[in-house]
Formats: sequence, C-alpha cells, structure tokens
Amino acid sequence: MPALRPMRDDDAAPALEVMLAAFGELERRDGDEPAPAPAGTSGQLERFHHLLRTDPGGAWVAVDDDDRPLGAALALVREGVWGLSLLVVRPDAQSSGAGGALLRASLAHGNGARGGIILATSDPRALRAYHRAGFTMHPAARAAGAPQGIEPDPAVVPFDAGRDGAMAGAIGRTVRGAAHGEDLAALARSGAELLALPGRGFAAIRDGDVKLVAAADEEAAASLLRTALARCGGHAEVSWLTGAQRWAVDVVLEARMELSVWGAVFLRGETGTFSPYLPSGAYL
Repeated sequence: MPALRPMRDDDAAPALEVMLAAFGELERRDGDEPAPAPAGTSGQLERFHHLLRTDPGGAWVAVDDDDRPLGAALALVREGVWGLSLLVVRPDAQSSGAGGALLRASLAHGNGARGGIILATSDPRALRAYHRAGFTMHPAARAAGAPQGIEPDPAVVPFDAGRDGAMAGAIGRTVRGAAHGEDLAALARSGAELLALPGRGFAAIRDGDVKLVAAADEEAAASLLRTALARCGGHAEVSWLTGAQRWAVDVVLEARMELSVWGAVFLRGETGTFSPYLPSGAYL
C-alpha cells in the first residue's frame, strides 16, 4: 500500500492533476466524454490552498516511492460538522489500498464531530466505502442542458458579506448544521459568482455550474436556482438532487433540462434539515 503523509502547499498542483485524471477516468467508465481540462488552474487550486490553511489535519496525500502524490484527500470541520471535500486516487493506483487509507485519515480529522457529509460520485467502490463508514446513502440525480424559459428574480442581487453574512450563517446552520463562514469567500476567489436573496437565501455559480443553493424556504430556494440558471448562459449543470429537493427538480424540469441519476449524498449524525439545499462539491 502506498505511504501516506500530510499534504503540503507544493502538493496542490500534482494533487490537482491526480483529481483531473481520476474524474476523467470515471467519466470514461460511465460512458461519458471526459470534460476538457480547465484553461486555468488558479481557481481549482484555491480549494487545496484554502483547506490547507483552515484544516491542515484533514489534508493528506498518498505518495509513490519518489514522494509524488498518487492520491489526495481533503476534509474540513465547520462548527462540529465534518465534510469530505475530496478523495481521489490516480487511475493506475486504484485498488491499491490508497483510497481506504486516505478515507481513514480524513475521518480521523472529524473525530468527535456531531455530523458528517460526503458527496459521492457513482464509483461503486466509493459508495461501498462510505456506507461501511456508517453514513446513510441518499441517491442523487443531476440536471444538464441549456435552460429554457427561465426568468431571473429581480430581488436576487450580488452577495454582500456585510449585508448577507449573518443571514448565510443562520441558514447554513439550519440546512446543514453549520455555517459556511470563510468558505464562501474561498468560492468567490475560485471564480464563483455569489448571489443573495436578502434575508432568505444565497447561491453560487461558476462556469455554468450551480455550485450551491441554500435558503430559508423552498420558494426562496427556487427563486435563487432560477436566477442562477438564467445567469449561467448556455449549458448549465445542477448536481446533488436528492428526493428531498423536489423544489429543485421542479425548477430544472421547468427549464427543460435533462435529468440523470448520478452519485449520492451521504449523511451521518446531525446535519440539519438538508433542505432546501444544494450543497457545494468543494465545501459541502
């Protein structure tokens, strides 16, 4: 089994390469054409550097004999809720024990946490591992396509930390058991556009992907999602649509986007209502 060690800042770029290779291989196995590599990597690297600052105890790499990363894991803890931000292994090193070792190290970072969240791909090995770790699986779908006939809500405006920060914290504690805090600023640094429906909810979009929607009620969540889709322009994707997010399924079907079953949300312990909520892949 490959050796594990704590992740360092200079591991971020090679760990990103591992992530892109692993996700590309998963897309090929699922019969999809792998997404093109991003034109720039600064936004992608922001996740690594941000979590190395906030949660160094949750950042690990599996390395080869030359100390080069062939697997990586990032985990965070926010107000007593643990989340797995990333767990990837290079395709030629999978089934070597690296993934299991990385998961165990990541889970140890959350020892004593009152809740846990994992957003899983369709990889059957990952689904099996997360179930065995005591998480409850909630199968999910994603929607993709060019949204049609969607009108933005004029009440949705750019997110302002001074005006909307306390609201976002309160809603985060309700829908997932913990505020997002400075992770919202990290999303913005990665190139995401943050939106707010003042007093009622917030959202994030980047490169046509809806990255996050959280609201005090389903009507507000639907308004935020419609506005996010209207602002995506062209192709858009919405992920982590579980059965608890019927409001979101209604919106994407209204927008004539195509649904497909993909991945799962795994929850353990106290994680709030988890609705109306579309979690962030990077920051849960």
